[in-house]
Amino acid sequence: MVALYRNQTYVRLWASYTLSSLGTFASLVSFPLLVMASSRSPVSVGLISFAGASFMLLALPWAGLLVDRTGWQAVMVRADLVRGIAFGAMTCTVVTHQVTVATVLGVTAVNSALGVPFFAAAATALRATVPAEQLSTALSANQGRAAIVTILGPLAGAALYEVSPALPFAMDAASFLVSAALVATLPTVAATTTGPAGRPSARWTDVTAGWRFLRGHPVLRYMTLNVIVTDFGINGAVVVLVVSASASGDALGTGLITACTGAGNLLGSAVTLPAVRRARPRTLILAATWTGALAVSAIAVTDRVPWGALLAGCFCVATPVIGVLTNRMLLEEVPQDIIGRVQSVFQTVPRLVAATGPVAAGLLLGVLPAPAVLSVFAVPLTALALFSTRTRALRSGPADAAAPLATTPDRDDR
Repeated sequence: MVALYRNQTYVRLWASYTLSSLGTFASLVSFPLLVMASSRSPVSVGLISFAGASFMLLALPWAGLLVDRTGWQAVMVRADLVRGIAFGAMTCTVVTHQVTVATVLGVTAVNSALGVPFFAAAATALRATVPAEQLSTALSANQGRAAIVTILGPLAGAALYEVSPALPFAMDAASFLVSAALVATLPTVAATTTGPAGRPSARWTDVTAGWRFLRGHPVLRYMTLNVIVTDFGINGAVVVLVVSASASGDALGTGLITACTGAGNLLGSAVTLPAVRRARPRTLILAATWTGALAVSAIAVTDRVPWGALLAGCFCVATPVIGVLTNRMLLEEVPQDIIGRVQSVFQTVPRLVAATGPVAAGLLLGVLPAPAVLSVFAVPLTALALFSTRTRALRSGPADAAAPLATTPDRDDR
C-alpha cells in the first residue's frame, strides 16, 4: 500500500482544502473590520454575519444534490473559481475605496453559499481517493489541518489587514484560485472516480435523501447530534471565558484561552489516530462526551481564568476524536449515490448550530453572571453524556462492533 503522503491526489486535495479554509477563516476577521471602517455601524456587522448563515442555510438543500449529480471534482473547482473571482472583485473595491455594505453582502453570499457544496465535495472526495485502510489516518491529518487553519487563518487576516485593508481579500482570492488549479489538474487516474454514481433528479424526495438517511441510521443520527451539541457547548463556553477575561481587563487571560483551545485541538489531533486504533469507538465517544460535560461544569465553579483556559483546552482535546469517528462512519456507511447529500447536511448543520453558541452566550451574559451562563451550557453537555451512556445505538451499532479499528500502517509496500 502506498503511503498516504505519496498519494498525490490526496496531497493535492489536502492542500486545496487548506488554502480554501485559510481564505474562509481570514475573511471571518477581515469582513467585520472592513464593515466597521466603512460604515461605523455594529448593526451592519451583525447583518453580514446573519447573511452568511442565511445563505448557508439556503444552499444546504441543493448543495449535496449538486455534488451527487456533478461529481466532487467539478464542484470543488467551480466553487473555488467563482469565490476567487468574487474576492478579486472585492479587492478592487477596497483598493479604489468604493466599498459598500451591499458589496460586502454580495461577496459574503457567494462565499457562504458556495462553501456548502465545496466542503461536502471535499469530504466526499476522501472515499474516492484514499483506500479504506487509510481513512482514519487521512481524517486525523484533516483534523490537524483544521486545528492549524482555525488558528492561523484569523491571525493572517488580522495581520494583513493592518498592513493594508485590501491584502486579506487579495490573499483570499489567490487561495481560492490556487485551490481550484490544484483540483483541476489532478492526476488522470483520479478523473475516472470523479463522476457521480447516479443522476438524481431535482424532486424534493431526492433533495432530502440525505436528511432521511441520517434520520433512519441510528448511529449516524446519534453522532450528528453529538457533534451539534458538543460544538454548541464549546463555542458558547469559550465566548463566556473570553468576555469574562476582557471585562476584568485580563488581556493575558484572553490570549491564554485562545492558546489553550488551539493547543487542545492540536494535541487531540495528534492522539486521535493511536486512540482509534486501540480503543473501541463507544469507549472513545463516552470519554469525549463526559470530558466535555465535566470540563464545562468545572469551569463554572472556578473563578480563575488560567484554570478555565486549561479546562477548555482539555475539552478541545476530546473533540477531534469525535470528528474522526463520525467522518469515518459516514464514509463507510453512506451509499455512494447519496454521499454528497449526506455530507452537505453533516458538514453544514453543526456549523450553523455552533454559530448560535456565541450568540446565546452573549445574550445570557446580559442577564446572568458568567458562572451561571457556564452552568447553562453544561446542561446540554451533561444530558448528552448521560444519553450517550444509555443509548442502544452505541451498544449494538457499528460504533461499537467495528472497533478497535483495523488499520494498516502508513507505509510504502511496493
